[in-house]
Amino acid sequence: MPRDRRRRQRRTDAEWVEILRRFKASGLGRREFCRREGLALSSFQRWRDRASRASDPGTFVELVPSTPARSGWECELSLPNGVCLRLRG
Repeated sequence: MPRDRRRRQRRTDAEWVEILRRFKASGLGRREFCRREGLALSSFQRWRDRASRASDPGTFVELVPSTPARSGWECELSLPNGVCLRLRG
């Protein structure tokens, strides 16, 4: 008799973002959260790693001025941790 195997479920990026949000809010460890959610720990960890690389502070972002500067330039960047970075040239 064949073994009872679960069919692998494909989830979208948006679904994984929601799963990772629930994990963060749960206060549970990875194993317990995955057990409760019916997730494979390896899949969860792969998506968690992918999400952390996507928000890697080493990633460069091009800044494009929204209005032309009259003389020189100025840029202000407010970071989530409350730091404000002001650049003038």
